[in-house]
Amino acid sequence: MIHRMQIGKVPPKPHTTFYDENKKLLMEHCLTREGFEGAFSIMYYRTPPTDENAVEKLAVPGFCPFEPLAEQPLYRRHIKTFDLKVKGDFLDARRVLLFNSDVQISMVKPTERSTRFFSNGDGDELYFVHKGKGRFETLLGVLPFREHDYVYVPRGIPYRVVADPAVPCEMMVFEGSQFIDIPKEWRNRTGQITMYAPYTHRDFHGPERLLTYDAAEHGKAPFKLVVKRENVLTVHIFQHFPYDLAGWEGFVFPFTFNIHDYHPKTSTVHLPPTIHLTFAGNNFIVCSFVPRKVDYLDRDGMKSIPCPYGHASVHMDEILFYVDGNFTSRRGILPASISLHPSGIPHGPHPGTYEKSIGTEKTSELAVMCDTYKQLHLTKIAHEIEDKDYHLTWVSKEGGAENPVTYIP
Repeated sequence: MIHRMQIGKVPPKPHTTFYDENKKLLMEHCLTREGFEGAFSIMYYRTPPTDENAVEKLAVPGFCPFEPLAEQPLYRRHIKTFDLKVKGDFLDARRVLLFNSDVQISMVKPTERSTRFFSNGDGDELYFVHKGKGRFETLLGVLPFREHDYVYVPRGIPYRVVADPAVPCEMMVFEGSQFIDIPKEWRNRTGQITMYAPYTHRDFHGPERLLTYDAAEHGKAPFKLVVKRENVLTVHIFQHFPYDLAGWEGFVFPFTFNIHDYHPKTSTVHLPPTIHLTFAGNNFIVCSFVPRKVDYLDRDGMKSIPCPYGHASVHMDEILFYVDGNFTSRRGILPASISLHPSGIPHGPHPGTYEKSIGTEKTSELAVMCDTYKQLHLTKIAHEIEDKDYHLTWVSKEGGAENPVTYIP
């Protein structure tokens, strides 16, 4: 929750009579978090949101439900999402690749326009736009997006993705089962983003205008809303366009944040990746690696080593989604690659990259990282597009092993 926002008309006080231009009493609807203890927004409907006409079942295999990989031996993994071939709208073309009880991580590659909307009742969603542009049409308004935007959609907010058909669209999605928010480290006690945070309130952009019905864009009744709850999809059917608001106000709303607006930090020596903290969920974090100057110690014969040091994070799994630029610590990685380095085994730079980085002044890498306390499990779809030899690339492919190393399937 970033700050308070308002679009359209609202009454001077909540829970009071409020009429539209035709003297019709509007229905006040409160969307609350944590019962009535958390952030909330108040909407004013022309037709009550409860006026449904039917409910149907739905399944989107690979998204909801998805099939876990039966056995997952412990090794470093490389998932080649550029090999993922899907078709359909923003739901049919969504595939879960990694998951635990706190977060599901998916890829979405929509190829078709959708007239249906979607509401995730299981958690907040954070999209990262790897490629493409367009708009999210949401209950709380129209939200344009562009390449390298994060797009945040709060739990329970209906929306659809309308991608520009002239540009291929590829997006990564984090679904947080409890919440996704601005980390407390970047807030002061009043809730304002601090002056030492890696971004400002001005970098976050909410909906531009209310969503209005357009027959050419939205079709004719019945209108379908797909709702996800407990990893089950149901379709709620309306005979009226159910997103017609006179206005709303509050702290809960979708927004965009472009990764290039992130303010990177640097030091004389290499700092841990938590300095790149961008969003936080329950037992997981999302970090942004952006082009920046790197570590600059050069004193008394000592020089900093900008390349990340080898490490074993014994409490957290780590994934990195490679977006663009030169990835100094890895070879064989391409844009749209996902690396998974699980807790329990160490990982670090590939041979040669550590020493080669000495004297480097800046990096051009662009990447999104997610660390989770609980183990991340692969789905069968992720395993199908996996580089099965990745775990051995530190030795057999890069360094030249004297003794053969065997891959464990």
